[in-house]
Amino acid sequence: MKVYVLYGSLFGHTEVLGNAVAEGAKQADGAEVIFKSVEDVDPDELKDAAGIIWGSSGIFGEPNPKLATFFSKLGPLWFSGALQGKVGGVFATTSTQHGGVENVCRALQTPMQHHGMVIVSKAGPVDDDRAKYGNPYGATAVIPVEESKDAPMNKPNDTEMQIAREYGKLVAETAIKLHK
Repeated sequence: MKVYVLYGSLFGHTEVLGNAVAEGAKQADGAEVIFKSVEDVDPDELKDAAGIIWGSSGIFGEPNPKLATFFSKLGPLWFSGALQGKVGGVFATTSTQHGGVENVCRALQTPMQHHGMVIVSKAGPVDDDRAKYGNPYGATAVIPVEESKDAPMNKPNDTEMQIAREYGKLVAETAIKLHK
C-alpha cells in the first residue's frame, strides 16, 4: 500500500523531520513509502495512496508558501472526492518554542478534513519526552535557526526524530488496516 510522505521545506529542517516520518512509515508491513517535496508531486499521484502525511515549516503559526501552493492544486481531487477515506497525518517545524508549531499542524489538517480524510492523531501515554516534545496533532520539532549561513544545519533532536518515526509508523499501519 502506498503511503506518501510529502514535505514543504524552506531551509531543509522540515525535510529532515519528514525523513524520520518516512523511516517510521517504512517499518509498517506492506507500506510502500514515497518521500517527496510537494514541489515534485503531481496531485493525481495521491489517488493511489492509502495514506498521506504532509508537513511544513511554520511562518507565524501557518504553513509555508510551498504547502499553500500545493494545497491550491488539490481542487480537482476535492471535486472528484479522490482523497475521501484516505488516512492522513501531519508534521511541522518552527524555529522557536512559541513559533506556533501546534497551529501549523492544525492548519495542515484542515485540507485533509475538507477532502474527507481520516486523520491520525499522535496521542498516547505521556512520559517525560512526550510531555516535552510531543503533541496530539502530529510530529513536530523546534529547530533554532543557524547563527550564520555558513554554520552546519541545525536538526531535530533525537527525541523529536524518534517521535516522528513512531508517528510515521502509526499512520502507515492505520492506512494499511483501513485499506486492506
